Amino acid sequence: MYVLTKEEWLSQYKNTLSERDLALMSRAYEVLDENTLNRENMPWGDIPAITPWLSCPGLWNWDSVFHGMTVSRYNSVLAQNTIDCFAKFQCENGMLPDVITLRGFLADNASKPPVFPWGILTVFKRTGDTDFLRRNYDRSVRYEQFWTRERYDGKMFYYSAERDIEKDDYEAPRFESGWDNSPRWDRWPITELYPIDLNCYMVLYYRSMAEMAEILGLETAEWKEKEASLARLVEDNLYDEKIGAYVDRNRLTGEFSTVLSPASFMPLFIGIAPADRAGSMNGYARDRSKFYPGMPSVAYDDKGHDKNYWRGLTWLNVAYFAVRGLYDYGYKDTAREIKEYILDMCYDLLPDIYENYDSLERKGCGCEHFSWSSAFIIEFILEIK
Repeated sequence: MYVLTKEEWLSQYKNTLSERDLALMSRAYEVLDENTLNRENMPWGDIPAITPWLSCPGLWNWDSVFHGMTVSRYNSVLAQNTIDCFAKFQCENGMLPDVITLRGFLADNASKPPVFPWGILTVFKRTGDTDFLRRNYDRSVRYEQFWTRERYDGKMFYYSAERDIEKDDYEAPRFESGWDNSPRWDRWPITELYPIDLNCYMVLYYRSMAEMAEILGLETAEWKEKEASLARLVEDNLYDEKIGAYVDRNRLTGEFSTVLSPASFMPLFIGIAPADRAGSMNGYARDRSKFYPGMPSVAYDDKGHDKNYWRGLTWLNVAYFAVRGLYDYGYKDTAREIKEYILDMCYDLLPDIYENYDSLERKGCGCEHFSWSSAFIIEFILEIK
């Protein structure tokens, strides 16, 4: 196990990274450190773990995975603890809940995008801790059973929730998506859609499970079969030939959504898009009326685009997935140009690292010291060369 100070960690990059990138990495490290809860009698025990922000402290689902993945670059103990402390609250039905607050409130009627096994595998590859891998593989088995039993209609996956979702105006399923008020959910209730990102996350889920099973000496065939089958369904059902883009689709009527978002690039991130479709998505990425240069959470020219949270601001996690997908498919100029624009914007607004960004006015929005933005600044710098 290893724990590096900020100076020890950054020293390895002093001759390879720019002053801008070193300053961003330094501040990102500090924000993640400042947002580490280290108190007595926390719901998960007296164990330090990272919260998204201090004004509403707790452990959130995919946030904890993102925090753990990046922090595993320099602090294996904190990385594993952040994930393990959250995972302690896995529900009886296998669901990993939305959040456990520092005060002990458990939001357990909805989950979050299923990035858990991918994150576990990423952390393990840095720490080599097979005990960590084993216990979280077992948790991931139960979590997959939840998704298959309660968020799968026999063909593909969708977001939903417990309790009266119509009376709640589908709020909990939208929270489960992580894209709370996105225009993606304006035309139809979210529960009626096959979301492109969710089904790509599940392809990645199965791929990660197969790799973990192989490391642990377990059977891999079922995971590989599920991965291949769902990947085919994504390609067969969630690409709109008329517009040349991946989009959500109404699972009841078969109609395609017209909303383009960074989720549309997820087949590139998980590496299942054919070359011609990836090329079409690169065209959208380079289009100034769509996603260039700030990779907003909804295309700039979408009728629902505005500056309200997930309706057009740039969120660094989903922007990173889109840019990384473009980069991996060889569209390196596009990826680098968007990365540079985003990082320049973040650098200009230091010492604050915001929850999200207005990429047109180049302003920070939301929380001023946000953990996953800090994590993905680091990922942008180290993964998009």
